[in-house]
Amino acid sequence: MFPQTLGEFLVTMNKKEIKKEIIGRLEYVSIPDFDLSNIEAKIDTGAYNGAIHVSLVNQFTRDGHAWIRFVILDNAHPEFSDKVYETDEFVERRVRSSNGELQHRYAVTMTLLLKGEEIKATLGLSNRKDLRYPILIGRKIINRHFIVDPSKTFTDNN
Repeated sequence: MFPQTLGEFLVTMNKKEIKKEIIGRLEYVSIPDFDLSNIEAKIDTGAYNGAIHVSLVNQFTRDGHAWIRFVILDNAHPEFSDKVYETDEFVERRVRSSNGELQHRYAVTMTLLLKGEEIKATLGLSNRKDLRYPILIGRKIINRHFIVDPSKTFTDNN
């Protein structure tokens, strides 16, 4: 049933927003698919998608099909394991980097754990070694789950 008045509509909208948890501009993210726990991530509503730091990524052919091989993080990060992952389940994207340059990137779907909530997300595989945070979470990933308060950081104490 539709609300009868503007006031009822605003109350309905406020109730929907209350269901979303508040997160800060920085949060800890776990990625169980890759045995990664509590990795610092930058929450960026100015970015559309997300990205994760990889120290190696390349495409190869196996049995006539395109595959990619990648290594998440690098030896400067405490969660680095030097494990090489291979998959034929990936997409190729053209993305505009933070400096405005158009780049070709591979992206892989994974499960993110943020504030206890599991979120399926497709993250671009990108060399972020010169950036402060190895994971970038954009608005497409969080829009149905969270509200961002940029004055807060690391809101989940678990």
